[in-house]
Amino acid sequence: MKKLLTAAMLWLACLSCAPMAQALQMTLVPRGSYQIAPGGMLLVDLNIAGLQSGGLSTELGAFHLDLYYDPDLLFYLPGAPSGWGTALGQTGGGAQALAFADASTPGLLHLDEVSLLDGLTLGQLQGDGFRLATLAFQVRVPPFPAPANTILFADDILLGDAGGNVIPVALDQVPILILQVDEPGTLALLGLGMGALAWQRRRGRLLPGRT
Repeated sequence: MKKLLTAAMLWLACLSCAPMAQALQMTLVPRGSYQIAPGGMLLVDLNIAGLQSGGLSTELGAFHLDLYYDPDLLFYLPGAPSGWGTALGQTGGGAQALAFADASTPGLLHLDEVSLLDGLTLGQLQGDGFRLATLAFQVRVPPFPAPANTILFADDILLGDAGGNVIPVALDQVPILILQVDEPGTLALLGLGMGALAWQRRRGRLLPGRT
């Protein structure tokens, strides 16, 4: 197993040696709203498209990317509901891929996945586009003053096919996600206002002569 892991990591390291050519699309898409609130949870799908329509006509056998985010606002949750897509072999019936998510550096998430399946099987699992992973974050209460927006973006993206060949690609645009952040002060004032209103109504019912 150690030899397999070492070979997989060396294979990923070699992906940086090829020029970039064809166009692909990689996107970061939130599940639900583009607005987040401190204390809540953020789920983001990492998707890829254009493996067939982009003129490549290939399957994806491995990928690496670095995801950057604000560690003062977001905390990555390594367990469920974070998870990998099934198109490279990660399934409930047994994993046919090696996948790593390293969040040891605050604000930086390293994602690596290498499929153990052959090209024919991968071609049957994959279409032109599919989900690579779902990333879950706990939304923290930010330090004052709270930012109006926060940004997540991916960089250092490397792709390879099932045969160990680098897929020469150039992304149409850098995968980036901009989210609006609710102000903690606004939420607190809203909560206090609702509480005061409820207390006033209750007090009115308890006063003599009130019905």
